[in-house]
Amino acid sequence: MEKANSTKLLLIALSLVVILSACSLQGRSNFPTQTIDQNPTGTVAALTLQETPTVVIIPTDTPPTMTASPMSTPFPPNVPTWSAYNYTCELTVGGGTMTMNLAWNDRSNDEEGYKVYRDQQVIATLPPNSTSYVDIASVATGETLSYSVEAFNQNWQVSSSTITYGCQ
Repeated sequence: MEKANSTKLLLIALSLVVILSACSLQGRSNFPTQTIDQNPTGTVAALTLQETPTVVIIPTDTPPTMTASPMSTPFPPNVPTWSAYNYTCELTVGGGTMTMNLAWNDRSNDEEGYKVYRDQQVIATLPPNSTSYVDIASVATGETLSYSVEAFNQNWQVSSSTITYGCQ
């Protein structure tokens, strides 16, 4: 411990000598000076050192600290998988009204929510941990509707497989 303190004091003393030597340039007549303007109020001393500069590191007892910046979510949420889906149709002239009951498995802990898509258009945005949605839509005769569910977070989006049904 005594040796460490002696080393610290020696480094501090050397640092002070270097600093004070650099500061005591004024008054030395062997350094050239240059006038800056017509009414000088002082002089600028130019000094060329012939020796190799020495870097002095002064150890301290205070460990360095760093504040971590906020990080975005590095991984995508897990892909939602269908657990059940079924539909009913109320037929009318020229088509019908389809009620689609969608249910999926929430397989993620880091999703910020879910988006439900019908024919590649978002029809609902749901909160995290959601697992179902009911959609009621008109369907023309011979046409179908396609559905998928997307889990998302700040940087990622992952989608389920697409299911397609229609009223016949």
